[in-house]
Amino acid sequence: MWFLLLVILLFISFAVLYLWKKDAKAPNPFRNDARVPRKPYIHDQKKRDAVLKQGFSKDKIPANLDAILIGSGIGGLTTAAIMAKAGKRVLMLEQHDQAGGCCHTFIDKNYEFDVGIHYIGEMGCQTLNKTIVDQISEGQVEWAPLDHEFDVCQIGYEKEARVYPVSTGTQEWMKQLKKRFPEETKAIEKYFSMMKKTKASTTIHGALKLLPLWIVKLILTSRILHLITNLYKPEYTQCVLELVKGLTSNKDLQTVFLYSWGDYGTQPSK
Repeated sequence: MWFLLLVILLFISFAVLYLWKKDAKAPNPFRNDARVPRKPYIHDQKKRDAVLKQGFSKDKIPANLDAILIGSGIGGLTTAAIMAKAGKRVLMLEQHDQAGGCCHTFIDKNYEFDVGIHYIGEMGCQTLNKTIVDQISEGQVEWAPLDHEFDVCQIGYEKEARVYPVSTGTQEWMKQLKKRFPEETKAIEKYFSMMKKTKASTTIHGALKLLPLWIVKLILTSRILHLITNLYKPEYTQCVLELVKGLTSNKDLQTVFLYSWGDYGTQPSK
């Protein structure tokens, strides 16, 4: 019965998406490869400011706008770029003196600083995220590879410090952790298994956002997601601190598991 219901829901979903695509009047911004050879770098700050620091004026507002976006952070810029490539007339407004949000840079004493981003994953090969960035930037954003041990978790200070490197690649990092915590092999494997399953469920999240609301409600009511995803498992329903404490009582390993919480701006207990 559950299998039949799943087939019916998938058929309805694909039918709706097909009809939506068939009736869509806007061009698909991802239909063609938008990448072009890299253009020369612009080091002249005045030329850069002419693009990034455009003061607001009523005279600059174009007519017949399709959308007005508030905030020029990475989310706003991405949305605006995709809409523009789809043939929409978009106005972006920013309260700061330049565009970019946490991606913008500033000059102080002849040195250039960035204000937020320090590393981004999944840009070393043609992942979905890299493809999106390539399309909206026309391939002009270049990426420098991280060091093999790109980060470190340090517990304690000076001579009493215990240092645990973080390596690129989940398998390599898991191997390092097993070597440092040989008695915690099961906890480490469980932790990485949860991460893998949770990452896979992000595709389900994206699909639900694309479907009409009535279909989403039908899917949620059917409880079929309980069977085919981990959206209702502890890795989604518990805070990360509670989850990690359930895996191991080793305080150092708990800290290593949770070390990057600052990247997400939320305490592990939240």
